[in-house]
Amino acid sequence: LSGTKYGCGIGGCGACTVMISTYDPVAKQIQHRPANSCLLPICSLHGAAVTTVEGVGSIKTRIHPIQERLAKCHGSQCGFCTPGMVMSIYALLRNHAEPSMEQIISALDGNLCRCTGYRPIIDSYRSFARVGQYFQMCFLFWDSRWSLKRLSLPEVSAFGKSDPFTFQIMAQEQLRTLIFHGKRTTWISPTSLNELLELKAKYPKAPLVVGNTSVELKKTHHDAYHPIILHPVRIPEMYVVSSTDDGLVIGAACCLAQLRDILMEAVPKLPEEKTKIYQALLQHLRTLAGEQIRSMASLGGHIVSRGSNWDLNPVLSVGKSVLNLASEDGKRQVLLNDQFLAGCEHADIKPKEVIVSVLIPYSMKDDFISAFRQAESQKNALSIVNSGMRVLFSPGTDIIADLSILYGGIGSTTLSARKSCEKLIGRQWNDQMLSEACKLVLEEIFLPSSAPGGRVEYRRTLLVSFLFRFYLEVLHGLHQMVRTVYDVDSGQSPQDPVGRPIMHQSGIKHATGEAVYIDDIRPVDGELSLAVVTSIRAHAKIISIDASEALRVPGVVDVVTARDVPGENGKDEQAYAEEKVICVGQIICAVVAESVTQAKCGAEKVKIVYEDLEPILTIEDAIKHKSYITEERKIEKGDIEKGFESADEIIEGELHVGGQEHFYLETNSVLVIPRVEDKEMDVYVSTQHATDVQELVASALNLQSNKIMCHVKRVGGAFGGKITKPSLFAVIAAVAANKTGRPVRFVLERNMDMLITGGRHPFFGKYKVSERRSYFAYPDGDQSQTGGLKAPSASLRTIPSCVVLSIHQKDGMSSKRTWTGWRGGPR
Repeated sequence: LSGTKYGCGIGGCGACTVMISTYDPVAKQIQHRPANSCLLPICSLHGAAVTTVEGVGSIKTRIHPIQERLAKCHGSQCGFCTPGMVMSIYALLRNHAEPSMEQIISALDGNLCRCTGYRPIIDSYRSFARVGQYFQMCFLFWDSRWSLKRLSLPEVSAFGKSDPFTFQIMAQEQLRTLIFHGKRTTWISPTSLNELLELKAKYPKAPLVVGNTSVELKKTHHDAYHPIILHPVRIPEMYVVSSTDDGLVIGAACCLAQLRDILMEAVPKLPEEKTKIYQALLQHLRTLAGEQIRSMASLGGHIVSRGSNWDLNPVLSVGKSVLNLASEDGKRQVLLNDQFLAGCEHADIKPKEVIVSVLIPYSMKDDFISAFRQAESQKNALSIVNSGMRVLFSPGTDIIADLSILYGGIGSTTLSARKSCEKLIGRQWNDQMLSEACKLVLEEIFLPSSAPGGRVEYRRTLLVSFLFRFYLEVLHGLHQMVRTVYDVDSGQSPQDPVGRPIMHQSGIKHATGEAVYIDDIRPVDGELSLAVVTSIRAHAKIISIDASEALRVPGVVDVVTARDVPGENGKDEQAYAEEKVICVGQIICAVVAESVTQAKCGAEKVKIVYEDLEPILTIEDAIKHKSYITEERKIEKGDIEKGFESADEIIEGELHVGGQEHFYLETNSVLVIPRVEDKEMDVYVSTQHATDVQELVASALNLQSNKIMCHVKRVGGAFGGKITKPSLFAVIAAVAANKTGRPVRFVLERNMDMLITGGRHPFFGKYKVSERRSYFAYPDGDQSQTGGLKAPSASLRTIPSCVVLSIHQKDGMSSKRTWTGWRGGPR
């Protein structure tokens, strides 16, 4: 049986996945579960059926649809992980003939693939999902003659189930106690709770092993040895699932996958206010380990092992869960709290006791419970830090009546911020409380710099990060619960929107498509379309512009150049290039025609002759050639040279930050309509700076500003990208409208918009900082950028001496737009 692969040996890769079929004495039926065979003791399999990949299908007999679809849909490459993938899905289909896509993806949580990638694997299994859960795909593959064929999907129902005789044997195996003697260890599997309690009284140090996911790891990593092992998987009381007035009772031997399914079934049936802890647990159960581990690891084992990285314990603790214990001396209950998790003697399980079941209480109306975890990957990874948090408010208020905060991953056990929580009881849930809570938690949950696991600062940051997220989640819930806080004052002006949920004025029109943008405006009588001719050189003289062929294109009305501008050809930047071009994408001339297609065709016919000049393409090149747009700006304080001479240490280096496209959905668009009298014009434009449009168009046409009416109804996205450039586009269209006397529409296509507009600025900075043991710093730095200027914003009041130099370079790239979104000024 070579199909099952040995990968990691610790249940982390899924290459060794097999299917385990066992008899459930409570449900009186067979359960099929995926499992990591590297973690399974052979003794635990007595009375179980083990199915390996060979038992699913073979090329010698008949391959299973799972195998066929995975192979023909390109789901394997090196093939080492493939048997494990097959077994994970096979186990799922044995339990759920028509699984959901969520179940399919969850089934593969514990399977790693290094070369194929997960998309073709997931796609190959989509066809097993229930109707309506996936888009019907056309499965194609290449046959041996290199012909593309459609993959026929055989029915899973064609493959039989297990022999009923096997089920009868499994049921009979539940009736007798099993004892296996090894060289060092004796394995005992009792059939009743009383027998288990007798064995526990006789062997108080013997561990109870259900899934072996914890004990095996200790054996592997620490060579742990147990002379006696108790295996309580055939005791009905430890699989009990019941609902009481206080909450749900879950048997301690129930696996985590069963717990997940139980909670998922219970949550929709219960009032929402009762299910907050269950929802928090489900949040972790969807990502905790892989499906193989979840199918074998038990709830009781997860609790009693008390690993600091175990995700469920902090949530169970803040939810006031109760452990139902039993021993030969009787039964008792222990609160699963921070003292139990810390191993305090008075709150712990006694050596002769076992956990029979766990009561997970219902949450209350004024309860808020959240679970958090941060790991190196979303699934199948131990958490770096995890947390459970709960707050109970006085009814109808935001006053804290009870608060619990627990963290895992910080120390050797789960830690509680008990003292911090006690100090915060009675406080209002507001920003002041949050600030104090963060300070108190960081003081109480101490993590030394030499703490095992490293990443000390990161883990300390997570403490506060989780607390802040909890604060926001609760605050959001309070907005819905404590309505009086947000009641609108009866004397408030109807025009005052504060506290009133007002729908977007154009929201319905957005949804129906009736919102009108520039290019949605209906064509005006006599309207022309405009296309531009741009530079293909980064830096060159313009020797000649030949538009003769363009003018012969049918529909072309005219070609507009810088000579046609009556007034000023732009301000800081030329609208039409005149004697030379300074970047690729700079507009040289424009072609106006009866249609967009004709205008574009005419633009392609314009011939331009260049004389190349040396280009400057980077900030470093601009500095080298002293290509500056403005004079350098300097902030100087103190004696910088003296500061460096007296320094204990000097640090210097460089910082490079690239540019960025704004990428708004509506490209730059302009519609210019000349009026009949007084050379007035209506300019419809998508811009964030209508005043600048008005001023530049008036200046270009040599008119007073009041002759230009600028209309901005709405903008289809801008993010700072439609502040300066729309003014130039408006000038180009307005000059064409002025020359032809007809309305002109200029709408850039995406590629032209990204070519012509410059995006956000790249930056290049050099710094040199000196340090003295008295903590003072003496910085000497300069920052450079292309297409804009920003003064240093760092506070210099506490620095004894410094020099900060800022220079605005000029290079052969398109001029830049604002740094970030427009909020009254670049930020």
